Amino acid sequence: MHSIFTGRLLLPLLSPLRRTAAVTLGDGTPVAVLRRKFVSKRHQFDVLNAGATTLLATGAATSFANDHHRLVGPRSEVILEYLIDYAGRRRGTVTLPDGRMFTTDGERNAQHFAITDRSGRPVATLVTTSSALSMRSADLVLDVGAPVLTLLEAIGMAQCLLTVVNSRRGDAT
Repeated sequence: MHSIFTGRLLLPLLSPLRRTAAVTLGDGTPVAVLRRKFVSKRHQFDVLNAGATTLLATGAATSFANDHHRLVGPRSEVILEYLIDYAGRRRGTVTLPDGRMFTTDGERNAQHFAITDRSGRPVATLVTTSSALSMRSADLVLDVGAPVLTLLEAIGMAQCLLTVVNSRRGDAT
């Protein structure tokens, strides 16, 4: 979880009826489990190991407006912070503890996000794979092309980004 990751991650969305979900690699290999807190104004979630036995990180909103999220490890160490701007709720900044920053920029329908580094080079893309009008739960595909994030940072970033976007739309996360 703490080594640099490149590749494809599949992250199922969470809902009130589905509070836990496995995160898998593109080939279906489980790498983590996401667990959503049942009723939480702070939109809290946990990242557990693939066996769901060890807590790796907890994410939650740190502001009343839900525009700032923080992912922390089990010893309260900050893994990343995500801040989305007030203007459109689609552009944001991911900051890692070592000072590296990434920009997220999404489409109006919040189904596609590009993540870039400070120089504008692509780092990853996050795509929702089902329509907003679909009755089935949407899934996310995170393609990380640049070796700049750990697996845990990639999972946490995707979940924070989606939680912020969905909290603005009133969706369950």
